[in-house]
Amino acid sequence: MLASVTTTSYTTPPNLIANTVYKFRVESRNAFGYSTTYSNVVSIRAAKIPDAPTNLANVVPLTASGVIGLTWTPGPYDGGSPVIDYSIYFKTGADPYFLLAQGFSGLTFTTYGRIPDAIYTFKVQARNLIGFSAFSQEVVIRAAAKPS
Repeated sequence: MLASVTTTSYTTPPNLIANTVYKFRVESRNAFGYSTTYSNVVSIRAAKIPDAPTNLANVVPLTASGVIGLTWTPGPYDGGSPVIDYSIYFKTGADPYFLLAQGFSGLTFTTYGRIPDAIYTFKVQARNLIGFSAFSQEVVIRAAAKPS
């Protein structure tokens, strides 16, 4: 229970337990006393956005002419809410990034239809109940196979 909160918003202390649901309600007070009822109860999960995925790399056995395999590991901390899925972005040269896949739950992804021998840059982003992580480190991959 808190005393003398005089604003219409409140920030909880930082020591809440991650992935725990807390319930809040509010009552008001004026010069004549406290209100006779409380506000509705709001349930909020203590969490934040997850850490960015790490170790984004080329899966060499999957990569060939026009095909690129990617793999990554989850970030060290899920933000207190499990990672739901990942979004994968790519670009060529100085072009802007484009969304390649969204809502992907695995840790290995293969993209087809790339221009053979073109060089692509990829990055990955994780999502939990709270939102999207920062982007992983970029990885640059040529859509080509090793020669025989």
